[in-house]
Amino acid sequence: MKPMRKTLVLLALLLVPESPAGAAIDPFYQGLLRDGTYAYDRKDFATAARDLRLACFGMLDEPKLLADCLARLALAQDRAEDLEGFRESFRRLVEIEERFAAYSQGDLTPELKAALGPRLAARIPAATLQGVPAFRGLATPKVETPAQAGRPRRGKEEPSPAVPASVPVQAPAQTALPPAATVLGSALDPAPATSQAPTPEERGKMEQARKLLTEQVSVRELRPAFQMAREVADAKPALREAQHLAAEAAYRLSRWDDAATYFRRGGDPGEDQPELLFYLAVSLFESGDAGGAVAALKRSLPNLRQTDYVKDYQKKILGQ
Repeated sequence: MKPMRKTLVLLALLLVPESPAGAAIDPFYQGLLRDGTYAYDRKDFATAARDLRLACFGMLDEPKLLADCLARLALAQDRAEDLEGFRESFRRLVEIEERFAAYSQGDLTPELKAALGPRLAARIPAATLQGVPAFRGLATPKVETPAQAGRPRRGKEEPSPAVPASVPVQAPAQTALPPAATVLGSALDPAPATSQAPTPEERGKMEQARKLLTEQVSVRELRPAFQMAREVADAKPALREAQHLAAEAAYRLSRWDDAATYFRRGGDPGEDQPELLFYLAVSLFESGDAGGAVAALKRSLPNLRQTDYVKDYQKKILGQ
């Protein structure tokens, strides 16, 4: 695309939308929306994010306009490398989409959605996108890795996404990992040689949590999945399967510290579970263990589908 044409498209994308509902918005917030738009256009993304964040507060009573503002805010946060802010804007988009269908039935221009979509696919776990119908189309079909070929399937597998995000967490035989199973300087707690068998009630909780993780559910439904998994994991710290299930649920909710804790309890997932290794790498990275994240990611990559989401974290973790 020629530079001039690209600039015109960007201007068209970021022009403040004209809408009859806009008349209900205080002029102060309309001004902030314009200021944020102009700041984005001149590539002052930090200022754009600040102005657009404030503008969104003035649109809380207008869900469709709020969806438009949040989409613009997310783009500014993405360009400003404010990943946490980007995820928060996405969470707010999901909330108003679930309550008001404000994103899918709002007045966002096709250009705005086209600009936001690839960034969501790159920044948000695809299993999370799968849980919201309006964003499900951003997830790419799951491709079976060589390590998964021939592995027995349990239950319904999610047709996933930009990052392989939700395969049933069925641990291999309960065996102790050797002390050498470390992630650089961060040793994972080896799984004990003897496991604690779950009670029928605990087994039921695990199966229900796994079902929620493997089906296309909303973000809200992931919270009870995590709660059920963590109850069993906390009650049976030697049960590797429960620890990895709780770790995956925490990862899906971006609860990085919790995910890292349960991964350490459960022990090394092993190269035959590249998705879990990738979840481990991301959780360690986001919770501050950069060295552990590097080692886990390198071990996961040979058998991991290279999506935009995976590549984005590969660049961050490995510094490429």
